Amino acid sequence: MSNQDTDRQQVAAELRFLAELGTSSLESGYATEAMMLMVTSCAAAWSMSDVLVTGIGRTVTVQCVDEHGHCHSRQAQAATLDAFDCDRMRRIKAVARRLVVDRLDPETACRELAAADAGAQPFPWWTLQAGGMLLAFCICLQIGGTALAASLAAATQLVVNLTGRGLAGHRVPKFFAVVVQATVAGAFGGIFHLAGWLTVAQAATLVATTWVLIAPLPQLISMAIDMVSADSLTASARALGATLIIGGITLGGLLVLSLSWRFDLGVASNAVLPVLPVWLGISFAVLGAIGNALFNMGGSHLLAPAAVAGLVTASVNQSLIHLGNMPSAWAGPIAAVVLGFLAAASAERLRVPMSALVLVGITGALLPGLIVCQGLILSVYQVSGIGYFVQAGAVCVGLGVGASLGVFLWSVVARHGFATSTG
Repeated sequence: MSNQDTDRQQVAAELRFLAELGTSSLESGYATEAMMLMVTSCAAAWSMSDVLVTGIGRTVTVQCVDEHGHCHSRQAQAATLDAFDCDRMRRIKAVARRLVVDRLDPETACRELAAADAGAQPFPWWTLQAGGMLLAFCICLQIGGTALAASLAAATQLVVNLTGRGLAGHRVPKFFAVVVQATVAGAFGGIFHLAGWLTVAQAATLVATTWVLIAPLPQLISMAIDMVSADSLTASARALGATLIIGGITLGGLLVLSLSWRFDLGVASNAVLPVLPVWLGISFAVLGAIGNALFNMGGSHLLAPAAVAGLVTASVNQSLIHLGNMPSAWAGPIAAVVLGFLAAASAERLRVPMSALVLVGITGALLPGLIVCQGLILSVYQVSGIGYFVQAGAVCVGLGVGASLGVFLWSVVARHGFATSTG
C-alpha cells in the first residue's frame, strides 16, 4: 500500500472521530460554538491542515486538506438537539482533553468516545427524580407557595416527569407528550384544591412550578448562544424545538383552564403572593441549583459548582431587586449576564461544562415561576392573564440572551490575553 493511501486512511479515521465528537457534543447539550471549538482543538492536536468545522442544525461537517493537497470531508447528524445530560457532556469533554494532551490515535479516540457516550449514569435513577423533586420544592417556595404546596409540587413533579419518560419510551412525539404532562400538572393542582388541601393561589404555585420545569430552558440558552455566535440556522432549529414544547404547555394549560371554569372557585384571588426573606430565597436557590444538577444527570463533580452558581446568581438577582429597586423581569437577565461570564471563566478550571453551570444557576434562582403563577391565578377566574405569560416567555428568552452575553464578554476578555477558556 502506498504512503498516499495510508495517509488517506489516517485522515479518514481522524475525520470520522471529529464528526462523531461533534454530533455527540450536540446530542449531550453543547451549543454549536462550543462543539466547534472542541472539534477544532482536537484537529489541531493532530496537526490537520485547513480544518473547517461547521454545524448546521443537527448536521456536523468537518473538512480538511491533506499534505498532498487533496480535500477530505466527513458529515454526520446528531440524533437530537433537545437533550441535556451534564455527565455525558463532562465525559465527552474529558475525551477531547485527553486527545489534546496525550495525542491519542484515531482508533483509541473513537473507542474512548464510544465509551463516554455509553457511560453509566453517575447516580442511581431515583437520584435524578429526587433532584427534580428538590428543585420543584425550592421553586414553589420561592414563588410564594406554602410548605404543603411545595411538598405537593415535588410529588407532582415526580409524576409528571415519570409520565414524560414513559411517553418517550413509547415514542410519543414530544409535542403530545408535553401536552399530557402540562395537563397532568394542572389536574393535580385542581384535585388538591377540590380536596381542600390548597387554596386557588397555592394550587397555582404548584402548577406554575411544574410548568416552568417543563419549559425548554436548555434549548433557549443554547439558542441564544448560537444566535450570538451568528449560527442562525442552528439557533432556528433549536427555536423550533422550543416552540413545540411551549405550544404543548399552552395547549395543556388551555385544557386545564377550560375544565376549571366549570367549577365554582369562589371570589377572585389576589395575584400578589408573599415573598421570602432575602436570605431564605438565596438558600432555596442554592438548594434548587443542586437539585437541578442532579435532575440533569450531573455527577458529584457538579454539585459544589452548582451550589456556588446558585448562590452567586441569587445574590446578584436579590441585590438588584431589593437594593436597586429593579423589576425582577430586568434583574433576572442581568444576573444571567454575571452568571454566563463567571461560568465561561471557570468552566475549564473546574472541568465542568460551561452550559451546565449556566443552566443550574438560572434554574435554581431565576425561573419566572411567580410571573406564570400570577397569570394562572387571573386566568382561572376568566380574567386575561396573557400579559403575564408573554412576560414569562420574554424573561426566559432574556435569561438565555443574558447568559450568552456574559459568555461573549468573557471571550472578549480571553482574546485580549487575560485568560484562556474553551467553554
